[in-house]
Amino acid sequence: MIAPLAIILPACNEEAALGPVLDELLPHARQHGAVIAVGLNDCTDRSRAVAESRGVLIGETPTRGYGQGCIVGIEAVRAAGIAPAAYIFMAADGANDPAELPSLIAPWRNGAQLVLGQRTGVPGNWPQLGLARAAFNVALGMWAGILSGTMYRDLGPFRLIDAALFAAIHSQETTWGWTIEPQVIAPRLGALTVEISVIERPRIAGEQKVTGVSLAHTLRIGREIIRAAWRCRIRELSRLPRTISR
Repeated sequence: MIAPLAIILPACNEEAALGPVLDELLPHARQHGAVIAVGLNDCTDRSRAVAESRGVLIGETPTRGYGQGCIVGIEAVRAAGIAPAAYIFMAADGANDPAELPSLIAPWRNGAQLVLGQRTGVPGNWPQLGLARAAFNVALGMWAGILSGTMYRDLGPFRLIDAALFAAIHSQETTWGWTIEPQVIAPRLGALTVEISVIERPRIAGEQKVTGVSLAHTLRIGREIIRAAWRCRIRELSRLPRTISR
């Protein structure tokens, strides 16, 4: 079965937010002919029951990590016999507005293979992101730009990746480096990359897992992402030149 799009929501203990997020997202997914998969990573709450009650696809792993949640969500789509033309990654906490899906999909339909929702270029997002978190993402976006030759304003988790590009990336970063890996490698493969401005909404419930926990924790994660990006760059340099077809 071929579906135009698969929407992946990685979730770690998002029981309180996941229901409202899926209720809002489902009509938009139907409108775009997309399937939804929730990737549960190291959940100890009732997130699975919430997802099951909405009839979406579910992948699950005992290993914590944003990338791990994305991976099992993708695996759930494939296990259902679905071969999407592109993957869309969204937050399970309500930070992303599904009404903005057309803004991600339109550039893809016009030939873009990586469409990134950037938040830091929208002044109204900074109070919601917080100064430290916004600066954190600007710096990481710049680092990805230095390594890839394509400048970014954000390390935006709300994104669309063409399935052919995703396959060509051969993703190896399964935790903190998951988000930055495509931004480093895609331009090196000649993929057309587009940034579009999106709104960052307040999370509905639960706690932020990456930033906003403590400064020391945030800095540690930042170091891991920087190292992951460098690994991606070195790995890509060791490969033969490749091109991507759609």
